[in-house]
Amino acid sequence: MRPIHDMLAAASARSSFHMPGHKGSAPFGPVDLYALDTTELPQTDDLYAPERAIAQAQRLYAKAAGAGATVFLHNGSTSGIHVMVQLYACQGDTVLLPRNAHMSAVNGCILGGVKIRWIPVSMTEDGLAYVREGDVIAAMDAHPEARAIFLARPDYYGCCLPLEGIARSAHARGIRVLVDEAHGAHLPWSDSVKSAGECGADAWVQSVHKTLPGLTASAVLHLRDGVDRPRALRLLRREQTSSPSFVLMLSIDDARAYMEAHGRERLCAVTEAADAVRAALPLLGYADAHACWRPTGLQFDPSRLVIEAPQGGAELARQLREKAIDVEMHDLRRVVLILSAMDEPREIRRLLSVLKELPPQRADIPPLPMLTELPEQVLEVRQAAMAESEDVPLDACVGRIAAVSAGLYPPGVPLVCPGERVTTEVVSRLINATNQERFGVEGDTLLCVSV
Repeated sequence: MRPIHDMLAAASARSSFHMPGHKGSAPFGPVDLYALDTTELPQTDDLYAPERAIAQAQRLYAKAAGAGATVFLHNGSTSGIHVMVQLYACQGDTVLLPRNAHMSAVNGCILGGVKIRWIPVSMTEDGLAYVREGDVIAAMDAHPEARAIFLARPDYYGCCLPLEGIARSAHARGIRVLVDEAHGAHLPWSDSVKSAGECGADAWVQSVHKTLPGLTASAVLHLRDGVDRPRALRLLRREQTSSPSFVLMLSIDDARAYMEAHGRERLCAVTEAADAVRAALPLLGYADAHACWRPTGLQFDPSRLVIEAPQGGAELARQLREKAIDVEMHDLRRVVLILSAMDEPREIRRLLSVLKELPPQRADIPPLPMLTELPEQVLEVRQAAMAESEDVPLDACVGRIAAVSAGLYPPGVPLVCPGERVTTEVVSRLINATNQERFGVEGDTLLCVSV
């Protein structure tokens, strides 16, 4: 029996509007990955001391991305984010993080002993959590001791915070700009949205497997100044296995080569098809979420298709699954489809004929509660995360100090983070939510610092 093979074979027969970005096709045709899988040999190379093929491939990628240096990652963007944070902030330093930052950024600060100061997050009435440029500037003013700011762009919905003004303001203060661009590996070949590097970031991480034809867990760390590369490699040794996957590095190099040859043309065709779908959505009773969010001042990646569904996101995702179409994710109100240069425009346009067969029935979708004030911070995040802790029943958590982040999805913004005192409102919201809506909660308990 080969249960995993059988599972993957069944999944591969369906329409994929989710990651990985290769969409089931090798960019240069089928290859025998087992035959190519190897280790460090005199005739191969060493990721941590590259001299031959890996060194050349990384130089080619850096040139394509407009970076001073590029380092290949085989543990996803998470390892690169850990390195990026610790590269520019040492133990005891301060980094500014938006409240909805990916847990990898928080964990990077915990591992490096870095203090976190939170940038507040705003939310639209329909539940989009996003960061305002003014709030980033205000956080830098409030914390002149900060060594770096960490921002995510694009987010899961393809929303892009305007970055150039922030980068100028940060650099004028001597603050580094670090960007989680996991969902933007395709941006160097996009005519619509600039990459973080083009906007002035000092370091940015991209997940090759999300929007480029790379295998899962392939990613890259870009550095504006190549002089930072040796220390980045030293930090990376702490974050990744000493036996990196040559197959994943092959897929990173092949993804770059494919995009250099065909990426801009393919992305234009994919965007045109997505725009055709967006334009027709209102005629079918649906809506384009990006159009709804334009008053926020955000930019939007046109290769990310976000459909507002009157029947609710979960119901539309289920209906599409029955048509053998799998989306990346859904929330209460919409579904998110990840498109890449490997998608066929005709398959994207086919969504319209499928949606015509799914006339939306308006569901009663409850309004999302607005974000709460930040709880009192009693301990630094690292202190709380590394302290002795215990599971505490939710109804007994008021007044305790959280050892983990916990909240509701949507909107995916923690109600409480490590080191903060749990409030009555936090407990009430967690208790009144289902397990599927909560994160950071184990059953009906919350991990708190032991008293």
